[in-house]
Amino acid sequence: MNSIKINISFFYFFFFLANFLIVPLSAFEVQNIPVQSEGRIKPLDTFARNMLLTFYGKREIKDQNIKATDWLLDLILDPERGRDLKVFNIRNPEVVSSLFLEWSTQHKYSFNEIINGIKNQVELIKTIDQKESQDRTPFEKQLLELSQSAIMFEELSYMKNIKLIPPALLDENAVWQSPFDFIISGVTPAYHQEEILNSLQKYLAARFQKNDLEMNDALFNYEKIVSDLSLSPVDVKKLKGETWMNDVNLFVKSLAFYILSFLLIGISWMAKPSFFRNISFMSLIIGFLIHGYGIVMRMYIMGRPPVSTLYESVIFVSFILLLLAVALEYFRKDGLGIFVGSIGGSILHFIGFSYAADGDTLGMLVAVLDSNFWLATHVTTITIGYGASLVAGFIGHLYLIQNILDSSNSKKLKSIFNNLFGMTLFALFFTLFGTILGGIWADQSWGRFWGWDPKENGALLIVLWQLLMIHSRLAGIAKPPLFALGMGLNNIIVALAWFGVNLLQVGLHSYGFDDGVAKNLYLFILLEILICCGLYYYPKFKFKFQSV
Repeated sequence: MNSIKINISFFYFFFFLANFLIVPLSAFEVQNIPVQSEGRIKPLDTFARNMLLTFYGKREIKDQNIKATDWLLDLILDPERGRDLKVFNIRNPEVVSSLFLEWSTQHKYSFNEIINGIKNQVELIKTIDQKESQDRTPFEKQLLELSQSAIMFEELSYMKNIKLIPPALLDENAVWQSPFDFIISGVTPAYHQEEILNSLQKYLAARFQKNDLEMNDALFNYEKIVSDLSLSPVDVKKLKGETWMNDVNLFVKSLAFYILSFLLIGISWMAKPSFFRNISFMSLIIGFLIHGYGIVMRMYIMGRPPVSTLYESVIFVSFILLLLAVALEYFRKDGLGIFVGSIGGSILHFIGFSYAADGDTLGMLVAVLDSNFWLATHVTTITIGYGASLVAGFIGHLYLIQNILDSSNSKKLKSIFNNLFGMTLFALFFTLFGTILGGIWADQSWGRFWGWDPKENGALLIVLWQLLMIHSRLAGIAKPPLFALGMGLNNIIVALAWFGVNLLQVGLHSYGFDDGVAKNLYLFILLEILICCGLYYYPKFKFKFQSV
């Protein structure tokens, strides 16, 4: 129970801290305008970035220096010009050919270029749409997605799917409306709705005329109206905070410091070890602080622990890994913690970016996770266990490497092994305790403590593997090199429990399913087996070869 209280206190402490430390003080700008999309209120900047990501594959048009919000507003003000802008990213030559277009190495096409080809294939697209997803060929999937994107693009130009207007009866659960909805329905807007519509209209007119003074005045009135809606779920500070996060991209910056830390620790092995190691450690700490700042920002914006999606779990696990790596380096002062942190943090950041490319990373909670108490206890605890397990796995790799480079240095090998064994015990505690908490949550939500669900089995598998390694060591069966091999392979168990079970497409934990991870997961498993077994058996083969 003490651990539960600590986890909850940890969450609410940072949530409380965020309210005072992280709210940007910038003026209200057009990108801060609230939009209801995908079940939550988000700034126009986030909405525009996600829309552009759907069409263009990126969140801004860098080669023309066009930001997402500017692209969206320009499309609304000048649809004809917007339809000539090459924002549709088509990477399949077969799809391009079916649209009667010439293949371009840039893979970019405009709405006006693709629309006729799509209209000529309406019957084919309807047939594809009636198929099950798993029965569609890559060509069919991409053609269907392109046709859906074209419809979405056209609706955007008329503001049909941009929900900007809060309901007449203010309720945080009510559905917002678009300006187009009022034109179609002919319903007279409520007072606050009319005021918002007028402010938006004045802003767009001023923007079209490039009148900065009128634009600022319209936005000032708009902010005042929205802020005065006492029952509205709009929090202007959080909207500004999210827009600011979009601009600064904290996790890209933390990744840059992790990569720099890795390069510096590599240099320290060749020249001035102490000097470059200290600089490398500082770079790691700076990246870690930026990383943590980004997580706290997400907690502030969403009002919950940042562990409810695969993307969030990757970012949080990497944070735990870095926390343990920094602590490891602080006590050892030999570069081991820096190496673990810089490599692990970089790899997990790149994995996180691949999930961020799917769309909004601040999505709403699915029903199975809609509990701040259990997110702050079970999910946080098991995620800490994942992070600690990965650190133990990295240390296992380093032990095997050290055993090859200098097997005669028994003192250093023993020191690394002690850290490995201690980290394994730490990981076991959190994975075991997190699994038990998950059972209690399952009992409350689904009426059973354990149901052999794939996610439950995955968590149990980590616990059993770590128990196997610890008992094998205590019984004298597993010598340090074999224990290090086992904990290195433990990374595979963690990956299977974390990502692999999602490929089964079954079970109550369906909130994290992701079809695209299979190939990368299999490649990771193969590499880990080859690396770990290679490191373990190399000294044995070398000894046999030398003795012949």
